[in-house]
Amino acid sequence: MFTKPTNAPHSAAQPDAARWWRRTLWLIAGVTAARLAYLVLWCPYTLIEDEAHYWEWARRLEWSYYTKGPGVAWIIAASTRLLGLQHEYSVRIPAAISAGITTLVVAMLARDAYRCARTGFYAACALLAAPMFQSLGLMMTIDSPYAACWALAMWSAWKALGQDRPRWLALTGVAIGVGALFKYTILLALPGLLAAAWLRRRERPLKGITPWLLAGILLFVTGILPIIIWNAREGWPTIAHLLGHLGLKGGDMPVQQGDGHGFHYDPMWTLGFIGTQLGMIGPVLLLAAGQSLAWRRSPVDAPHHAGERFLIINSLPIIAFYLLVSFLAEPEGNWPLAGYLTLFPLAGRRIATMSRGNESRFTRLAWQGAIIIAVGVALVLPRLDLVARLPVIGHLIPVHRFTGADTMAADVQRHADGLAAATGMEPFIIAVHYGRASQLAFYLKGNPTVYCASSLIEDGRRTQYDYWADTDLRRQPQLIGRPAVIAGGSLASWEPLFDRVTPIGTLEGDGKKNRPAFEGVGFRGFGSGKEAR
Repeated sequence: MFTKPTNAPHSAAQPDAARWWRRTLWLIAGVTAARLAYLVLWCPYTLIEDEAHYWEWARRLEWSYYTKGPGVAWIIAASTRLLGLQHEYSVRIPAAISAGITTLVVAMLARDAYRCARTGFYAACALLAAPMFQSLGLMMTIDSPYAACWALAMWSAWKALGQDRPRWLALTGVAIGVGALFKYTILLALPGLLAAAWLRRRERPLKGITPWLLAGILLFVTGILPIIIWNAREGWPTIAHLLGHLGLKGGDMPVQQGDGHGFHYDPMWTLGFIGTQLGMIGPVLLLAAGQSLAWRRSPVDAPHHAGERFLIINSLPIIAFYLLVSFLAEPEGNWPLAGYLTLFPLAGRRIATMSRGNESRFTRLAWQGAIIIAVGVALVLPRLDLVARLPVIGHLIPVHRFTGADTMAADVQRHADGLAAATGMEPFIIAVHYGRASQLAFYLKGNPTVYCASSLIEDGRRTQYDYWADTDLRRQPQLIGRPAVIAGGSLASWEPLFDRVTPIGTLEGDGKKNRPAFEGVGFRGFGSGKEAR
């Protein structure tokens, strides 16, 4: 059953609640400050491809974008313009702040669901111990702010449903609406919240819920309006992109499943997905699972039964959804990460109980293992470039994903300068992959316009570059006749498009050694953009 609200649930039950909560705030503030200092002073990494691409979005603000909503572009634009800098840390600072907000809200959710500040502290510890959530505070992808919105939706929904405060549903609507601007996956929060509301209604009516529920729905719809407006204008390309991830008809990739192709399944999709989840979350996941099993054995009138039920119910839909997706396609490991946000309070409860000497040896070993892994990740993650130099294991580190973009841009600039001297014309830059195009735009002197030809050669995929008037190669007559430095593709792909194409090998700083580059002279153009829009 759901707990009856009380004005002071923590201090009444725990005289030391304030002390534990101060520890929680100091922990989160300390970790956030350390992350910010690292990003500003010591981070050796160049922008990864997605970070650079979101930065490209930030300098061309739109209602929405081809693959995602506008949220990540808006906050990067705010950060870089407020700081007045085009530096890696000006792009990444929102990630560290968002991660701090996520940790704080998860701690508040644990504290309120269990009415125990000690549990809130250990829930924050559990989240900070998870390898995936350590990386979210250092890299500016959509996941960090999206996780903050998911956590805020869960906490405010618990305030509304678990503490009989329906006005908090307005904040739930805001959190989901804003979260959708970062990642559409936040819509998978709705099944769990609806199930929790249905169970709550079965036990006791929630008075005054209707106006606040309607307010939450209205605020949610308002939040997603930018996405709707942009997609309606462009012909709903985001739906095609999402279907393309699954290889289904109507997607932006060749059909792999159904529509005459039949359905096929690779067990490694599922096994790899499960293994990735264990690796991303670590032994903390075992602690949460242990507390979930204990919940099943607890009586329904136990003080924390309803809170734990709420937490478990809201973790299941997104994790189960992507487990099912793994039977259709190979999911990315980070896709279900938000589902773990309501499991960290369960792990925190397990640890808090253990700290009183009431838990099993397995629980202690799991927590000790989580601490060891967390410390190891915290030591290794900030300097993967140094780990990559070690014998035996160094080659396993994909350090090229985090370094070398500035060196690659310098090599492109060297070739561009040579072409300019040889032809007397200003070269332009083309990349086949959107990520490399974005990295070059960030690191080349003056942040020039860089073009992406992904959708135009070798049956590639459409990108956001095809939707901007200044980057769509089919709408650039001023480029005809000019030379270019080309990153990626094949000689056979480029020869019909230039008067002369010369291979120049692999660019310096490019970690993928078999990815060629070229110099092209006399660009002939791709034709009108009408046929592709």
